[in-house]
Amino acid sequence: MIKFSSDPYIAESQMRAIIQHLVAFAYIDADFDPAERKFIEQHIALLVQQRAQEVTGGQSVAPDVIARWTQHFREVLQEIDHRIQGYFQEAVAHGETTEQYVLARLKLGCFELLTRFDEEGQRAILAAVEQLMQADGVVHPNERAFRDEIVRLIAETEEVDEAEIVPVSDGDVIIAEAQRPRAPLDNHPFLSRHEWDFSRDPSIFEQQAQGDMELVSEVMETLCRQRAAGQGKLTGAPGAEAYEAGAQFLDGHVYVVAPRPELNYELLVLGDLHGCYSCLKAALLQVDFFSKAQAHADDPAKNPPIYLVFLGDYIDRGRFSLSGTLRTVMQLFVKLPERVFPLRGNHEYYVELDGKVLAPVRPCEAMDSISAVAKNEVLATYMNLFEALPNILIFGDLFFVHGGIPRADTLQQRWENIASLNDPELRFQMMWSDPSEADMVPLDLQLASARFPFGRRQFQQFMARVGCRVMVRGHELIAEGFRPSYDDSEVKLLSVFSAGGADNDDLPLDSHYREVRPMALTIRYQAGVSTITPFEIDYRRYNDPRYNAFFKEKLGG
Repeated sequence: MIKFSSDPYIAESQMRAIIQHLVAFAYIDADFDPAERKFIEQHIALLVQQRAQEVTGGQSVAPDVIARWTQHFREVLQEIDHRIQGYFQEAVAHGETTEQYVLARLKLGCFELLTRFDEEGQRAILAAVEQLMQADGVVHPNERAFRDEIVRLIAETEEVDEAEIVPVSDGDVIIAEAQRPRAPLDNHPFLSRHEWDFSRDPSIFEQQAQGDMELVSEVMETLCRQRAAGQGKLTGAPGAEAYEAGAQFLDGHVYVVAPRPELNYELLVLGDLHGCYSCLKAALLQVDFFSKAQAHADDPAKNPPIYLVFLGDYIDRGRFSLSGTLRTVMQLFVKLPERVFPLRGNHEYYVELDGKVLAPVRPCEAMDSISAVAKNEVLATYMNLFEALPNILIFGDLFFVHGGIPRADTLQQRWENIASLNDPELRFQMMWSDPSEADMVPLDLQLASARFPFGRRQFQQFMARVGCRVMVRGHELIAEGFRPSYDDSEVKLLSVFSAGGADNDDLPLDSHYREVRPMALTIRYQAGVSTITPFEIDYRRYNDPRYNAFFKEKLGG
């Protein structure tokens, strides 16, 4: 048995870690069977008894207290089991099965947990795992291989060279309390005039799609002009701090904005939207985006500019992917191309095989929604748009990207300077990666899945390379909608997820995104000081057909 900390909060964390470790191992043979569940419940009861004895110095504890503690940790067991089952619903990359992705996540989770303990604690956990492996009378070869792999990874973990972690010297970051602003307007004509869905009639769809295809062309032409103006400006620059105040350009797939220190800036940042048009509309109106943009255009000396940053994943999952979120993002970009930054997510990824356009990221609800009526040329147009979308925005010392940082080996092989961010393999990996609780993630764990993890020290090293203090990213389903994944004094990693809602009619009834409280961010930036305020998205207001024409059928329209 493990010895628990005398600190009750740490002891609670230790108990949760052990349970999560045991549940993860129970899934290795793809079947968390009743015998394994019974063993874990019995082990929980033993651990509770041990913890009670440690707290009281060996004296007896009231049975009702033991019962409450035991019930609490059985609920933790159910919570962890539910989370692992959620892994089976996540999108996976082309060439990777769901089972491979889940196995990689389980392996990472066990690695993270063991790194929290000293060698004695690790041995105690592994002993409990050994008992679990034998709970059903048979030690599955995959379980034994999994356990041995975790032990090897722990033993072989390397450290980042401290000399490569150089903090950004100037600036500060303030994370404010979450807000729930109310939109001053119920609607806006810029949005309402585009609220119509595609017909399921092929001939009508063809006519409707023509307008969206023209919009795609306008987006791509605008991006082409921006790239031509910014071509080569990243080359040779050591980092984000190298650019003169006031500079703004797109070089390849990387936007750079170097703010003027004397000016105030406001940014609205939206994470994954996944077809949740009500979330997009609500966020825009809650921060009064259109009025602020117009006020700056009318009198820029008195009204600070407002920027709009999209972190990608506009499509799939929700009901209004192509006709709602993506169309609106494109309309916003062509209207305000110097203020709107549409970054690419991993779901914005189509490929062509034998003359047919396919969606390798599965499930692919957006493509499925029009595949019966759309010609291949329409799908190819979307594919070309996705390839043209930028991947990164560097705004002062803020770094915006869909996923995270590149894999360790790729970064070592391909990085020369900040212009390396345009490397296709680096860009692809930065759409897929997620932060880990570990300080370092071994390369073998990173290679286990296209959706690979990175550690805190690896993140610090990358941020030193690019010269930024804060990374804002989406990609990862965050139930609370916003999370400071790494909240260090020198650098921070902030995750935001803007799709979801328990009763959001944008989503199918069985969508696990209904577990998310969708959030967005406002960032006020001046002289290197960023005040970041998360806010809850009021999607319910825009499930109302009076304010959202996508729901006109609720009125019988």
